[in-house]
Amino acid sequence: MTTEGGGAIAFPVMTIALNISPIVARDFSLMIQSCGLTAAAFTIFFMSITIEWHSIVFSTIGAIFGIVFGLEVVDPLLSPAEKKMAFVSIFFSFALALYLLNSEKKRVTFDSIQNFTVIKALTLIVNGFIGGIFTGVAGSGIDVYSFSILTLLFRISEKVATPTSVVLMSANSMVGFFWRRFMDDAISQVGAIVVIRPALPLLCASAALITLSFAFYYSIGRYGKLMANRHLILQQNAISLACIS
Repeated sequence: MTTEGGGAIAFPVMTIALNISPIVARDFSLMIQSCGLTAAAFTIFFMSITIEWHSIVFSTIGAIFGIVFGLEVVDPLLSPAEKKMAFVSIFFSFALALYLLNSEKKRVTFDSIQNFTVIKALTLIVNGFIGGIFTGVAGSGIDVYSFSILTLLFRISEKVATPTSVVLMSANSMVGFFWRRFMDDAISQVGAIVVIRPALPLLCASAALITLSFAFYYSIGRYGKLMANRHLILQQNAISLACIS
């Protein structure tokens, strides 16, 4: 099982390989994920698989507002080519950062966010909002953003972060589909557009986005490692003091 829903495959295939409009691909992604990921979420709950509830609650709060903002404000501002480049850039940079961090030996991980505070709650809300915006543009986003924050910053085990992201993407997909169908009444019909080769400025912007995104993911991963090590040191000190007393 992976964190990404069907939209992670459907969107690039429909837009890049089949030359279909990003709006059509996004709506299609939201619809199939509303069914598929909801079934996956039901299975997760039914089997009592461990998930990170702090992330579920606070990321969902941000994601609900984020996807509406993405659908109504951000999406109309972007051209089809920009949407495709944004999708590819974010996923590619995340893959690079995750690969480098997973190359670490004996990486310290947890099953839940340690020492949960208001700052961490706000971090999850903001992360959910950003992921929701991306979902409103490309049909997926909160899943990869949630997974990245949980694993790289909070050092949550992939076995916990994966089902958590699935549940988040399921809820966000249903919100997006509901908004497009009943609020906008604009579920688009499947159609095709002619793909024009991206202009040089767009390619440069994509390269810059990949670099910045990679630096961001890598930085929060390193910071998360420092926090995890600090938490272990505090635990060891507490155990030592308990033994002495």
